[in-house]
Amino acid sequence: MSRWIVPILFGIAVAFAGCSGPQGPEGGQGPKGEKGDPGPTGIAGPKGEKGDPGPPGMPGPKGEKGDPGPTASATFRVVTGNPSVSCADNEILVSVVCSVGAPDGSKCTSDAVGLCVRK
Repeated sequence: MSRWIVPILFGIAVAFAGCSGPQGPEGGQGPKGEKGDPGPTGIAGPKGEKGDPGPPGMPGPKGEKGDPGPTASATFRVVTGNPSVSCADNEILVSVVCSVGAPDGSKCTSDAVGLCVRK
């Protein structure tokens, strides 16, 4: 019988421990703790999709007026003739167009229009 006394007394003590009276009010919040150390850096996530283009930027300031360009070295001149065209000694015939048919050198079977360029 003595071996049953210890478990019986323990059971009675536990049963009466829960009946010690009504629960009291909740206590207040404690003081804020110190900031902890940062955790380890995580692994990079997957690459995201390309975003939409941004809005156009503001126009830049107006630039200064530039110097005049060099004078053109080639001067064109239109010549007409029937049945052929010719250029001056300091020019080259670069194109011939006939009003009817195809040109044969600087000659046509009809009116001809040519383009001369200075050498």
